[in-house]
Amino acid sequence: MGAVGVLGMGYFLPPEIRTNDWWPQATVDRWQDRSAHRGTNPEAPTSLSAGARRTLEAFEAYADDPFRGARERRIMPSDMSAVDMETAAAREAIMRADVTLDSIDAVLVQTPVPDQLMVNQAAVTHGVLGLRRDCVALSTQAASNGFAMHATLARSMILSGAARHVLSIHSSAITRLLDAEQPDSAWWGDGAAAAVFGPVSAGRGLLAATHDVDSANSDALVLGVPGKPWWEDGAITTYPANRAHTGAMLLSLVDRARDAIHRALAEAGLLPSDVDFYASHQGTAWLAEVTRRHSGLELARTVTTFSSAGNMSSACVPYVLALGEREESIPEGAVVATFGGGLGETWSSLVFRWGR
Repeated sequence: MGAVGVLGMGYFLPPEIRTNDWWPQATVDRWQDRSAHRGTNPEAPTSLSAGARRTLEAFEAYADDPFRGARERRIMPSDMSAVDMETAAAREAIMRADVTLDSIDAVLVQTPVPDQLMVNQAAVTHGVLGLRRDCVALSTQAASNGFAMHATLARSMILSGAARHVLSIHSSAITRLLDAEQPDSAWWGDGAAAAVFGPVSAGRGLLAATHDVDSANSDALVLGVPGKPWWEDGAITTYPANRAHTGAMLLSLVDRARDAIHRALAEAGLLPSDVDFYASHQGTAWLAEVTRRHSGLELARTVTTFSSAGNMSSACVPYVLALGEREESIPEGAVVATFGGGLGETWSSLVFRWGR
């Protein structure tokens, strides 16, 4: 059986950097005065798992910071589209993969905020890139867990012979929908990341993948019109449709990460101590470090990006991988583990032996 791995990665961040002093002090003071973060600070149940205790400790560490560890984030200019960001990230990934456009047989695109509704944005990005006409172009709906989903699809397509190379693209254009009066407007950022998957030598590439799904907390955080169906009059923004489910989702994250990572490592025949680099979703300032320690990955290096780029949805994990590769934290042959989760909700872990 052949092997499939990452041949090249790219990313793009818009040029505008929005620092915390962009928000008026009166707005920030209101966040603190009304305990605006109580909707995403989970209340402790009567009994706590080890992961839930670590989560509450992490929240407590940021209790006095109205920005919850965010310092800056990138913001799209009004004349930039999500497709613009996607194509910039994709072109870098293709260049670094050293593959031809003609050899890409599928392009997968994940974004929470497409440029147009009811349009397959993958087709638009495909056209701007100048890929072949007889190419699979698919927009996915995997929330922040898109990279793991794309990796699994890419491996299946390549091993089956349906594709030679698969281009996976992720973007976040969410800041244009945020209500600047709400505290979560400080936690998100715009940007894009991409990866080219293709054949690699035996023992390299994607060694294992685990995927889980549980819809119990599917309304923990949504994009819509607060208090109405999303298609009714009003501005679409992010909000917790069910605050109790928001807390339950957050309290389960760390334990779910450990379970998914350990299962993926076991499938690959590896131990937590074998992991050289860890790439986590960056939904909070603490998620990467807390899940790294809780999963026993103390020997693994990582890159945390929430403080400088915010939550970029499914672009987070490939962005962390791209930075790790650039900073030489992921050498050839390194064991790489990932964890990501998406609203709905799903969560996944991948294990790679990096390189070709």
